[in-house]
Amino acid sequence: MTPLQAVRLPPFAQRRQQGQALIYGIVVLMGGLAALLFVFNTGQLTAEKTKLVNTADAVAYSAAVMQARALNFDAYTNRALMANEVMIAQAVSIAAWSAHVVKHTENVTPLNCRSYYSVPAALLLIDYIPVCYLLSLPTARNTAQAVDQVAQQAAQASVLASEAAKAVLQGAQANMAATILPARKTLMQQVADANYAGDGSVHVDSMPITDTFTQFEGSSFIRAYAGAERGRFKQAALAAAQRDAFVRQRSWTSANHLPCLLGNKAEFRRRGGTELVDFDEWKAMDTASLHHWSWHTHGLFRLPTCDDDEMPLGYGTQAAAHGTPDDSGAAYGQSRPGNPRASALASSSDWHYSGLSTFYDIAVPALAYASTDPQPRLTFAIRLTRAKGQLRTSDGSSGIKPGGRLALIDGKPAHAVLAAVSSAQVYFERPSGRDDGMTELASLFNPYWQVRLVPTSAADLAAATAMGGAR
Repeated sequence: MTPLQAVRLPPFAQRRQQGQALIYGIVVLMGGLAALLFVFNTGQLTAEKTKLVNTADAVAYSAAVMQARALNFDAYTNRALMANEVMIAQAVSIAAWSAHVVKHTENVTPLNCRSYYSVPAALLLIDYIPVCYLLSLPTARNTAQAVDQVAQQAAQASVLASEAAKAVLQGAQANMAATILPARKTLMQQVADANYAGDGSVHVDSMPITDTFTQFEGSSFIRAYAGAERGRFKQAALAAAQRDAFVRQRSWTSANHLPCLLGNKAEFRRRGGTELVDFDEWKAMDTASLHHWSWHTHGLFRLPTCDDDEMPLGYGTQAAAHGTPDDSGAAYGQSRPGNPRASALASSSDWHYSGLSTFYDIAVPALAYASTDPQPRLTFAIRLTRAKGQLRTSDGSSGIKPGGRLALIDGKPAHAVLAAVSSAQVYFERPSGRDDGMTELASLFNPYWQVRLVPTSAADLAAATAMGGAR
C-alpha cells in the first residue's frame, strides 16, 4: 500500500468536509457584510452629526447677526433722529438771528453811525463802530428784510422736513421691534434648509433654549422710551446741537471799560443762544442793546446811583414747540439777563413741532452696567433636530437597505432624532479704542454691536438633553 492510498478518505467523508467549509464561508461572509454595514452606518452617522453641528452653528450665528443688525439699526436711526433735532435747533437759530438783524437796521438810525456825531464813536465802542456803520447803509434795511424772508421760509421748511423724516424713522424703529422675532424664526429655518438643500429636511426648534434678546434680567433687551423717559435722548440731542457754536451762543461785547464816575461808561451787548425747553420746544433768541450808565438821584435822603439805561436795538426769537413749555429758566446765551428790555420785545409765532422723539434704547438693567463691569452680552442657544428617517444610513434615506437577518443591524440613533445645539453671542465693542482711553458703554447710540460663536453652557446642554435626541 502506498502512502497516498493510506490517507485517502472515502467519497462520502470528502463530501461531508466540503459541506462544513461552505457553512463556515457563509458565516464569515455574513460577518463581513455586518461589519461593512456597521462601518457604513457609523461613517454616515458621523457625517450627519458633523453636518448638523455645522448647520446649527450657521443658524445660531445668523440669528445673532440679525439681532446685532437690529441693535445697530436702532443706533443709526437714533443718530438720524438726533441729526433732525440738530437741524431744528439750527433752523430756529437762523430765524431768530435774521429777525434780530432786521430790527437792528430799523432801530440803528438814532445812533448817527455814518456821521461825525456817531454815538458809538463818541462812546469809544471800537468793535461796534463798523457794525453800526454797515447796518446804517441805505440798502441795509431792504437787504436784511429780503434775506430774512428767505431765511424764515427755508428754516420753517427744514423743520417740516425734519418732522416728516422723524415720523419715518420712528415708524421704522417700531416696525423693526415688532417684526424681528418672526423674521428671525424664518431666517433660522431658511439657513437650515439651505444647508440641507437636496438632502432631506431639518427642523429648527421654535423656541430657543436661551434667548436674552427677549429675556434680559426680567425684560426685553431693548425697549421704547417716551414721555419723561426721554432724558437720555434729550442729553444726547442737546450735546449734539451745542457742538455748533452758532447754536450754543451768539454773543459778543464792545465796551469802553470806562468808570461810571464821569458818566460815559457804555457797552454794546450782542447776546443770543438756543435752548431745548423741557422735551417739547426748541427756542432761540437774539438781542442787541446799547447800554449807557448815568447817574440818577433818588431824593434828598438817598445817595445817587450809576444805573444802566438799555436802548434795545435788535431783537428776534423763534420757537418750534409742542404746547407751551415753561422757558422762564432759559437764558438764551445770557440774552435775558444781559439785554432784558430787548428780550422782552422779542416775539414770534411758534412753528409746528412734535417734541423729542420716542426712541429705542437698551433696557434699564443693561444701562446700569458700569465701566468696571463686563458689557451686557446677549446669548442665543438653539437646537436643531433631524428625524431618523432623514439620516443617510441603512435605516434612513440611504439606498443601501439590508435584508433578512442583516436588517437587524440598523443605523438609527439612540433616540428618535439626531440633535445639535449651538450658541452665539452679541456683544458691544468699539472697533478701536477711544482716544481718551475711556471705556465706551453699551447703548443704542453707537453701532458697535458684534457677533461671535461661543461654547454652549452646561445648563443649555442639559436642557437640550432633557428634550431628547442624540448629540
